[in-house]
Amino acid sequence: MIVTCCQLTEMITDRSEGKLSSEQEEGCARHLAWCDRCRTYLKQMDLTIDALQGLPGEPVHDDVRATLFVQFQRRKTTAD
Repeated sequence: MIVTCCQLTEMITDRSEGKLSSEQEEGCARHLAWCDRCRTYLKQMDLTIDALQGLPGEPVHDDVRATLFVQFQRRKTTAD
């Protein structure tokens, strides 16, 4: 399976949770073997996850959650 940069970034969460098929995992590994940008992205995601896990779990208000969701959707739409 050939994995593009876009596909890899979409599979990062599933990959970290062990939810990828063996074919998808192999495709990611092949892609990461040659793609410096995706390796950097993966390292940044790992650092972010590690940093966020150290924060206390406080509830997010619904209005803040809705605002963030809209911003993430806008960003995703402009990135495509």
